Amino acid sequence: MPSESVSEPSPVSSSRAQSHSDATFVCSWSGCGRMYRKREHLQRHERSHARDFKHEDVMTRHLALHDLRAKKPRKVSCVSCVSLKVRCDGQRGTTCSRCTASGRECMYRNDNTGNVSEQPIEVNSDLPSETGRASSSSSPGQPAASSDLEQPTTVPTTEISTLPFEPLYGLATDASESFFGWDIGDVELGHMDILNMSPLNWFHNTDAAPSITHQITPAKAISLPPSSELIRDAQPPDTPWPHVYRPSETDSQLSLSPIVQSTPSIFRDPNLDFIKESSREAMMTLVSTTNQPNWPVVDVTLFPSTQTLSVCVNLYFRHFHDTLPIIRRSKMRTSDAPPILLLAMASIGAMYSRDKLSGLAIALNELTRRAISYMRESDQRAMFDTTFVQASLLQSTFGLFCGSRMLYQHAEISRGSLVTAARRMHLLRPSLSFVKELQKRGESPSDEELRRAQADDDERRNLGWGIYLYDMQISALLNIAPLLSVGEINVPLSGDDEAYNTTPPYAGHPSDQDASNFRVVLDSLLSHGTLPQPLSSFGLSVVAHTLYRLCTDAAAFDPIFSQPSLCRDNLYRLAFPPTFNYNPQELLDQLSASSHSLPNKPNSLIVSFSALSHLGHMQFTWPGFLNNVKIAAGKSGTEESKQDARSWVRARIEEDPIGTRSILAHAGQLSTLLSRFTFDSPAETVLTLDLALTFWAILKFSTSMGESSPSQRRTIITWSDHAGASEWIRNGGQVSFQGLGDLTDLSSTKVLSIFSERLESMPWGLAQRFKHVLMSLETE
Repeated sequence: MPSESVSEPSPVSSSRAQSHSDATFVCSWSGCGRMYRKREHLQRHERSHARDFKHEDVMTRHLALHDLRAKKPRKVSCVSCVSLKVRCDGQRGTTCSRCTASGRECMYRNDNTGNVSEQPIEVNSDLPSETGRASSSSSPGQPAASSDLEQPTTVPTTEISTLPFEPLYGLATDASESFFGWDIGDVELGHMDILNMSPLNWFHNTDAAPSITHQITPAKAISLPPSSELIRDAQPPDTPWPHVYRPSETDSQLSLSPIVQSTPSIFRDPNLDFIKESSREAMMTLVSTTNQPNWPVVDVTLFPSTQTLSVCVNLYFRHFHDTLPIIRRSKMRTSDAPPILLLAMASIGAMYSRDKLSGLAIALNELTRRAISYMRESDQRAMFDTTFVQASLLQSTFGLFCGSRMLYQHAEISRGSLVTAARRMHLLRPSLSFVKELQKRGESPSDEELRRAQADDDERRNLGWGIYLYDMQISALLNIAPLLSVGEINVPLSGDDEAYNTTPPYAGHPSDQDASNFRVVLDSLLSHGTLPQPLSSFGLSVVAHTLYRLCTDAAAFDPIFSQPSLCRDNLYRLAFPPTFNYNPQELLDQLSASSHSLPNKPNSLIVSFSALSHLGHMQFTWPGFLNNVKIAAGKSGTEESKQDARSWVRARIEEDPIGTRSILAHAGQLSTLLSRFTFDSPAETVLTLDLALTFWAILKFSTSMGESSPSQRRTIITWSDHAGASEWIRNGGQVSFQGLGDLTDLSSTKVLSIFSERLESMPWGLAQRFKHVLMSLETE
């Protein structure tokens, strides 16, 4: 380009300029006056004043001005690849390899309509149009929580932009990475990358999508009663206690009251820093931005059909309900069930589908989370509604194990809100009873009214036990501190499973006096070593997780000491208070052994407390063993901490062969137990990882574990032969693990391959992430 400074022209150049004055083009920009011999040069110069000129080579500029040849057609990518920002190898009319692998329908944008994200979509809001609150926040999973239903209003045409999801899932501070410390790199999981695309493409299969030809009427997810009915507490409304909060539907309404401006004496201080107007405007912008909808509209025409949703809900009852029985199956009628609860149940059921609905499951669960978040902020009473808390618990359980990093983090956050709801609603401590309120009436209630009231009390109590069990399961599986304390629980345990699931509310049901109180059961166990009466599988699972929690508390201070004392003469090495007449870990083993003769049909709850018994020996024989094994496998920390953890494991194996055999034997029994009784429960994914890492660590860092004399007796470790396993722990010798093979034939690489295959067949997405952890260890 010409120089910005014009030098004084020489006489020769002046004469040339004068001779060609008729071919001179002068810049008309104010204060410039530059002259050019060609019009193209002047036009380029004037574009530089407007700052829209880009440096290009001469041939490019020339072709742009004069070349009339047709340009090469642009490569068109499918909608899925565009959303994921990856290269698409397909063409219009064909299916690209990425969509083929993930099972999504390969769709291309219409040339006449342009980009999908640029299309204005007109939908019907299911929310009342109160203020200028943008109607694009509505979605099928976000019904209004107001007390009055209004007529459907048509949302104005709105442009929907693609969400920048992708950067949110590569952060080093991701929830699952921060805990597990593992990253699968560039390996893609077909059922988890759906959150990386626009919500418009979540429901990618339009074959079964219902055709909506009418306006969508607003549906109220939960009919919220007054706070006095939600929170079963006898506290008066004017109680001085600060923790008693009785929300109302007007709590979300906020207005700034006018302030009379005055100049306090403090402003006379010359050294005082004043808030600038720019800072005030920034705060106002923040307030305006955060008081608007967070999410774009979801295209409801792609919402799953009634047939698909029915299949998902039935899969929920078939595969997951027994794992967390918080919903009365006989009372649950899909025709009149709250939409938010159906949405949460359908998302879990879709995860068990073999028809590639796992991507749909994550999308439905995210919509459930958004609906929960919206309803909680719109009406504070929702957080204390039984149906709302049930949906929140199911959504959190799904988010923890589905494999989505974002939903995992939200599950950690929502655990605190669930525990708070259980406390404020008095789900696990004495509260107002529906039965007692009926009995206090002047007129005697009918038997049907009493049984219905009893069913409502049982539903609340089972929800509280579901939150308690969820909190204890997270503590046991992930080795993090629980939020609920054992001492604050003071309600009866859950009654008979079949009666709760199949008996209608108006049929016979056991009363509270027939069920054992939680404190009575624990007192009988720790003082006398016996159960006061037979318990349901739900109640036994609660007791088992409580005993495991007592072991966790006893081992909490072990990492503090640099040289922890190990009692190698006893396999129960934890120290408990002298008020415990019986060892909780030993009681857990007895409870596990007694489960083999239970009249109940085996289910995931019965298998869970048997699994806890073996997990307790793996974790508490050397307190902190599993944590150090995970660090040794690369979970977290630096390379130095990884080597320190491996040295810790190697030293324990060499100095305590009996403890090593105990850990290995219980790991083998747990492995055969999970292979014998497979229910595809979420906990099985974490337990399988613990088993794989236990075998890997002992086989990799032990020098003489597989050596034995041919004359010694061979022991076969099975899930039910506790006597044979105990004898091998004490004496050693040749050993074979059912489902794994002889110990002498096993190597660290072989066991990793075996457990990787098991994780591959599990439906939960977290298993796929764990599989890649094991695959990375195989390459060492």
